[in-house]
Amino acid sequence: MVLKNTLVFSVFVIVSVASRPSSPLIKNVYPGGIHFEGPHWSTSENALYWVDISGQKVLRLDETGNVTTKDIGYGPVTLAVSVKDYPKMLVVAVRSGLYFLDWNASPGDAALRLLSVVDVGLPDNRCNDGKVDAKGRLWFGTIGKEVGDFLDKDQATLYMVDSNNYQYPAVKVRPVSVSNGIAWTADSKFMFYIDTPTRNIDVFNYDLDTGILRNRRTLFSFKANNVTGLPDGMTIDSDGNLWVACYDGGKVIKIDSRAGKLIEQHKIKASKVTSVMWGGRDLSTLYVTTSRRGLTPTELATQPEAGSLFAIERTGSRGRPENQFVFPGADSY
Repeated sequence: MVLKNTLVFSVFVIVSVASRPSSPLIKNVYPGGIHFEGPHWSTSENALYWVDISGQKVLRLDETGNVTTKDIGYGPVTLAVSVKDYPKMLVVAVRSGLYFLDWNASPGDAALRLLSVVDVGLPDNRCNDGKVDAKGRLWFGTIGKEVGDFLDKDQATLYMVDSNNYQYPAVKVRPVSVSNGIAWTADSKFMFYIDTPTRNIDVFNYDLDTGILRNRRTLFSFKANNVTGLPDGMTIDSDGNLWVACYDGGKVIKIDSRAGKLIEQHKIKASKVTSVMWGGRDLSTLYVTTSRRGLTPTELATQPEAGSLFAIERTGSRGRPENQFVFPGADSY
């Protein structure tokens, strides 16, 4: 475990359409990552968890600004969400499996306890992004084989797992190429979803009781709205607006989830913006993860802050408490 306390500041903001008494402020909270992803705010701990996929780490930022890490030697780690009623207990995705990870356990892969495996027979697939719904069920997806910039499309799946089906997670969307951002409206009647290569944000009618998805349609097209880059991670604010990371677009955009209209753009000092999540005690800080994976030496020279965790403050928006995975007996599983 590594203990650090780092705070670096940078400001670079583009805001369109909306005006505010004070401009948003972007801070570089924690630099030095390779491929930061998957931020998750634990309201019970007042802490942010996120991962470094290529660095094979899970990281935790507490309210004092201290960052601690867990190294996962087994393979790329792609999501980390907290478990309800078990402080510092996480579900993490490593390769194509889900594991419980006790933050207070001994270092190393011995701390991992296997919960579930997916995409059996597709050894080059791995897990990717995931979120928990209001019933405490984890929705997570996979990604097909990657070789450089080449991706084996339509080989992945969006799954749903809970305390009853964890041995055989339910298939919810297939085929998928790169399963990414997920968000729900406050009333859980709609679920938003990103399969990155489509360059679209889709919406489903959602039945919270059954977890059934219906009537998939496109809410927002990057192509039709002339938005550069690819849609990656996504979150939703208390007003129902979506905040979307633009990979290879160098920004975070805000979208009206009812009208499917672009509201704002916030420029980040890194082209590969990977995901976003509301945090802080009042949930008014938007945490933004970025990557430096695949950047050329020239690009790295012009983007020295690529691979950092950023925070956007004073947006005038705030999030809702993030759901936690419900699994009775997780501590003794």
